[in-house]
Amino acid sequence: MEIWLPILIACFCYLTPSLLLFKNPAPNKKLINFNALLIGIGLLAHFTILKASISFNPINLGFTNALIGTSFFSILIFWLLNFNKNFSYLQPFLLIPSLILLIIHPFFLSNHFLTTDLSPLFVTHIAIALLAYSLFTFSAYLSIFILIFEKKLHEKKKIDQLLSGSQPLIEMENFLFNINKFGFILLTITLGSGILFSEQVFGTPLQLNHKTIFSILAWLIYGLLLAGKKLNGWRGRKFIYISLTAFLFLLLSYLGSKFVLEIILHR
Repeated sequence: MEIWLPILIACFCYLTPSLLLFKNPAPNKKLINFNALLIGIGLLAHFTILKASISFNPINLGFTNALIGTSFFSILIFWLLNFNKNFSYLQPFLLIPSLILLIIHPFFLSNHFLTTDLSPLFVTHIAIALLAYSLFTFSAYLSIFILIFEKKLHEKKKIDQLLSGSQPLIEMENFLFNINKFGFILLTITLGSGILFSEQVFGTPLQLNHKTIFSILAWLIYGLLLAGKKLNGWRGRKFIYISLTAFLFLLLSYLGSKFVLEIILHR
């Protein structure tokens, strides 16, 4: 019962800015600051839920905990970036799915307690991996928005007010490239530490399972994407589709396996 209060607070603070944005597609400075305050309060409530669910003795990285953890850091990244850039148009894409996850979280709780000792190397590995997943999640939301925006442009129809308040397409694509670049660096560190120091990090030798294979495939596709953008100027739908394909493999590598094992097979 105690967890429902922060869930309700977070949901209210995430839903209200999205509704206000639909009502005022071109918000003024006061409304932007008010929305930022609400999202900040929502993040505090979200963190309270995350802390209570994961605990730290031992750490519980079950499927739903991983989901709300990734959504928390994705919103945190958006919230911090929005102080310098106008990303208000992304609010519904990030906040509404997150509040749905928070609502269903108590009904699908699953336990996956990490028995590995919390060595500095292990904690660092988990933190970097979670940040990488969160960056790529933010990247996926932005990619979907760009596809919608580009479709409206190609249809030569009047762009919705919400879309018209966004940044120019080329600026969004360049920002997407930078997000993917930082995510790729963090993913490289995550995979490198997992492969080279598997026994020290996880207490077991490296296992070539589907999680490892999908992670490496995602890393290769992201690397190809960044190289194509840098060397050949890839942009537009090709860039977006490759980015989303890489994210799908990344999703399958961790969350997909956890969903099957914990939610379907109850292991």
